[in-house]
Amino acid sequence: MTGRIYLLNDNASLIPMEEAAYDSEGLLQGLLAEHPDLLAGDQINAEKPRRWMLVTREMAVPGEEQGSPRWLLDHLFLDWMLRELRGDVLSKA
Repeated sequence: MTGRIYLLNDNASLIPMEEAAYDSEGLLQGLLAEHPDLLAGDQINAEKPRRWMLVTREMAVPGEEQGSPRWLLDHLFLDWMLRELRGDVLSKA
């Protein structure tokens, strides 16, 4: 990624933020569930950015219609026009 991000602290000092790997998939999954605005809806449409609402976590998905669960979806989000976003958080091993 290019560019830097800074945190302005209580003393009006800028602290450069460094990119780092997440400690676990669970940490990132929790952050996404609690803060759906982390998903960049403005990169899809800058004039009308999508805002996501979490519908559910850990959703079983069948392999075929009326079939038994085959996969597990980490997150299911919907935007204001009911367009879905399915998310799976993977860690690098």
